[in-house]
Amino acid sequence: MSDTSGAEAKAPIRPIGEIVSDIERERAELSGSFATLRNDLDEALDAGRQRARDAGRKAAVIGPIVAVGLASLAAAALLFRRRRKKG
Repeated sequence: MSDTSGAEAKAPIRPIGEIVSDIERERAELSGSFATLRNDLDEALDAGRQRARDAGRKAAVIGPIVAVGLASLAAAALLFRRRRKKG
């Protein structure tokens, strides 16, 4: 009877040095990919912040204009109601 329950040490198909160098190369490629992703994310966040600042500036300019327009419409409506009641 042969004992097949014990695992025999097998020699790697590739040399260990080649495996280690492949792992290091992959690690370097991943590091570069993460750096690229970080840069892309930073650019996207900067663009979003800039759009938010621009929208805030527009709101600061447009807000008072809209308020004056609404107040003018309300005043005109009151004047027309008074005119109808008098006439």
